[in-house]
Amino acid sequence: MPLAEYEASPQEVRRFALLQIVLTAAFMTLIFLALGGTDADLPPWWLLGVLGLGLVAAAVLSERVWLQSSPLDPEADPAENQRRAVGIFAAQTVRKLVFCEAVVLVSILVAFVGSWGGWTILLVGVPGLFLLGWETWPGLRNLSMTAAMLDAQGADSRLVESFRSW
Repeated sequence: MPLAEYEASPQEVRRFALLQIVLTAAFMTLIFLALGGTDADLPPWWLLGVLGLGLVAAAVLSERVWLQSSPLDPEADPAENQRRAVGIFAAQTVRKLVFCEAVVLVSILVAFVGSWGGWTILLVGVPGLFLLGWETWPGLRNLSMTAAMLDAQGADSRLVESFRSW
């Protein structure tokens, strides 16, 4: 199933990613403090292993998102290709956000269900937050991977250049 495209500017994509990272960090901090931080016993190692596998699955799924893009038409208008490239990257950012947020939310839910305080948030949610930042921030790595796929048939998406100008 091809990814949707969004009408977005590079500045909007960057703001969206930053907003999600900050809001997730703030929410996790509030829940961590509300649960008493690390004043409880550590959760069992098997549970941390299962949650860690969820973190690995989110990383693998996020890394594969850029592969779902179809190359742009090299005969199309260059300005249209550039606009579409930013829209495709925005859609990829949202999909990666969903994968990474799922792990963070599960670690928060497990913290509420068990009597482990904020340990699951600290041991799984925080790495999930770092994964969220790594996968959604429009840095050179993420932009280049998407641009490589979009430019595979000879089009010039100018995706990296679009984000440099902002």
